Amino acid sequence: FDNPAAVSSTPSRQLTFNYLLPVNAWLLLNPSELCCDWTMGTIPLVESLLDPRNLATVVFYAMLSLLAYHSLWYGHSSAKIVMM
Repeated sequence: FDNPAAVSSTPSRQLTFNYLLPVNAWLLLNPSELCCDWTMGTIPLVESLLDPRNLATVVFYAMLSLLAYHSLWYGHSSAKIVMM
């Protein structure tokens, strides 16, 4: 299949799909590793909770949560700052 994560078991599928978020965020920030073909086994499946790639997923969600927290709690203070 072109998307091995779609046909894998549920824990592996969820871990892999969640891992794809930090991978794509990293590619957005650092596009030097772009590839013309992201099919088949280009990104291996995350099959265990002990996989070190899960750390990237946890860090991504933590940074996303901090960004949301900061924008909700400190978003109104930026209206007082004049940008030059």
